[in-house]
This record gives sequence, structure tokens and C-alpha cells, in this order.
Amino acid sequence: MTTKMTTKMTTKYNPHVPATKTKGLTDKQKEMLDRHAKKHSKKHIDKMIFVMKKEGKSFTAAHKIASAKVGK
Repeated sequence: MTTKMTTKMTTKYNPHVPATKTKGLTDKQKEMLDRHAKKHSKKHIDKMIFVMKKEGKSFTAAHKIASAKVGK
């Protein structure tokens, strides 16, 4: 018996980064957040999104602020 294994090359849904929260961010920021969310808490990601949207900070600056205020 042979089985055919297929792999899908789709973006995995990440509950930390819903599309409604990332409205107003660039495509690159959304992509980076999606990858970043796998290693960080929901609070950390939410803080980063808030800082990027409201304060207009870059991804790196938002990460440093979120790490200092919320942690990993």
C-alpha cells in the first residue's frame, strides 16, 4: 500500500495575530509579526501591535518596548 503525502504551503493561522488587529500595518510588519508570534506571548504581540500602530514605531523599536514592559 502506498500513501501519497502532500504538503500545503499555506500560512498557518496564528491566533496571536488576527487580521482585524493588524489593520494599518505594512505587509512586511504583518509577516514578521506572524513569525514572531510563535516565540512570544499574546501580551507581547498585542503590545507590539499597539506601539507600531499608535506610536508609529518600527518593528524593532516596538519589540524592545514590549520586551521591557511585558516580557517575553
